Amino acid sequence: LDGKGAKYVVETMWMLMEAGLEEVRLLQTLTLLATTNSVCCGESLARCLVICFRLVFSKDNTVATTAGATVRHLVSAVFDRAMACGPNTSPDPTPPSGSSGRVGGALAPPDLPSAVADAYLLFQDLVQLVNADQPLWLQGIVEMTRTFGLELLEALLTGYSAVFYTHQPFRLLLKERVCSLVIKLFSPNIKYRGGSSTPGHSPAAFDKPYYPISLRLLRVVSVLVEKYYKLLVTECEIFLSLIVKFLDPDKPAWQRALALELLHRLVTQPRLLTEFCRCYDCQPHATNIFQDMINSLGAYVQNVFVSQPVQEAPQPQQPNSTPPSLLA
Repeated sequence: LDGKGAKYVVETMWMLMEAGLEEVRLLQTLTLLATTNSVCCGESLARCLVICFRLVFSKDNTVATTAGATVRHLVSAVFDRAMACGPNTSPDPTPPSGSSGRVGGALAPPDLPSAVADAYLLFQDLVQLVNADQPLWLQGIVEMTRTFGLELLEALLTGYSAVFYTHQPFRLLLKERVCSLVIKLFSPNIKYRGGSSTPGHSPAAFDKPYYPISLRLLRVVSVLVEKYYKLLVTECEIFLSLIVKFLDPDKPAWQRALALELLHRLVTQPRLLTEFCRCYDCQPHATNIFQDMINSLGAYVQNVFVSQPVQEAPQPQQPNSTPPSLLA
């Protein structure tokens, strides 16, 4: 099977998907087509992924579950191909004007190998979808949830950091797209005050923090701080400052618990604490991140003990009280 044949197969799969026929077998066939060799690439690969994404939201639970697993498998397979490609040592000497140093186009940077370009366009569209924007490469996706998108981003950032460190366009995606997305999704969590709504005014749904999104968002932030700190020194300063604010007493209890779990994960790594002190607290015009973390954790613990009601001492047992029954 060559590239042209793969394109015809994918188009046939697309028609079957739209007709609602044999969805599970369709997903199995697409998995084999996209993972057993590299003939399915570029637009054909994008169509394969779109078919799977659309079946994730099927009304049939079996189809939806199978499609979700297939999407995760294919997304990882795309990045596995990119991992197998080393850095391109002979980039195109005449790239199109205005294409260098810019992200957000429908085409990948010209100096990326084909497999890496597919991974670039896929990651870019995942960010687009989580940001509620139209995809540029995965055209045809009509439905997407932020929770699913954040899970995919977390998996890719966790397992394929070498791709982001090796290829400059991926580093630009991190700085210009992923970080701005994280800050945007942080906004409802920072603005919301538990139980402090104005009388006669109920905040809109999108102004309130949403637990499933907040949970996955903090997981993404954790990966960014732990694995990409050297690439995102300024951005991590913002992330850490926002996480510290999650511990404010007027935040919902579940939000403070999530922040506490993330901070515990960070402070148990001496390497990270050393970097925080060196890049922030020891710099003249930077935020004292380490100091703020310690102060916030101390205030949180103090508030927990102060808010606990004083329990009365247990009464001594009377001599004539009934003895406890013995269990056989």
